[in-house]
Amino acid sequence: MLDNSPLPPLNITFEEHPASDEKKLTSTLESNKEWFERNDITWDVLMKSFYEPLFGRESVDFLMTYICLHWLDTTDIPLGEDIAHWKSLGDEDRLVTCDWVHINEATTPLRVLEAWRSKLANNHLAKFLALRARELKPGAEMLLVMVGHPHEFVTFQTVRDGDKTSPLTRAMKRCIKRGELRKEILDKTVVPYFLRTVDEVRAAVKVAKTFEIDNETPGAKLELIDCRTVAAVTKDDDNSMDGIFDLFWSIHLHCIQTANPTDDELKSIKAETRRIFDEVYDARKGVPSTFVACVLRRRS
Repeated sequence: MLDNSPLPPLNITFEEHPASDEKKLTSTLESNKEWFERNDITWDVLMKSFYEPLFGRESVDFLMTYICLHWLDTTDIPLGEDIAHWKSLGDEDRLVTCDWVHINEATTPLRVLEAWRSKLANNHLAKFLALRARELKPGAEMLLVMVGHPHEFVTFQTVRDGDKTSPLTRAMKRCIKRGELRKEILDKTVVPYFLRTVDEVRAAVKVAKTFEIDNETPGAKLELIDCRTVAAVTKDDDNSMDGIFDLFWSIHLHCIQTANPTDDELKSIKAETRRIFDEVYDARKGVPSTFVACVLRRRS
């Protein structure tokens, strides 16, 4: 939007997960107070999970999510279990190894990947879509942009040494081998996101059409207008790996902390992951990534 573009009066709600930094979000918005006023825009902040109801029925004119829908609903865990339970999906007898942290890694067992796709990824996105379908006004649209597959933070397309293990998993294995990390920390570490392809998004939209909420199927009113892959590169302006790594670490740190490593173990994981970034990536070229973007409309 340009400053000289006329806009109708708008109210924008910025929804964020309750575990996020509400003060920082509010401060960022308040720092742009003059721009909001100049464009006749009011705003508010809503600290809730997008896997629950957010707005009143048929009250939303337009909805957009940006690089967040790859994160799954971590409340979808059996009573008494923790997030590490997801590593046993499709492998309840623990017959295959748990030495992976990303479900989209090339080395993750295929039957576990399929269980995540069918039991978690499809259902969670379907739930989100059904909830939003109930909240959109007839004719309203939503634009969804999510991190997609492949992404070289997780899945290498080309590697220098032939090892397609993700940097974080590779770092943890090295730390274990040197005696700097307990194996149980790797076994318990799960990054709870699923990087989808266009076909997987389309499959979730189909599930949404029959997903029940309060004995209703609001997702049946959704029409997929477009869905496409967007190629991108994560890169520092100064051709440094520092900013790229800092982004990666800030995204994944909490997932590692959930496994309860000691401070020394965490330092070892961070240092080794940073070394691996220099081994496998070229800062001048950046890290290739993929996004999936789609537009859906609620039919009248």
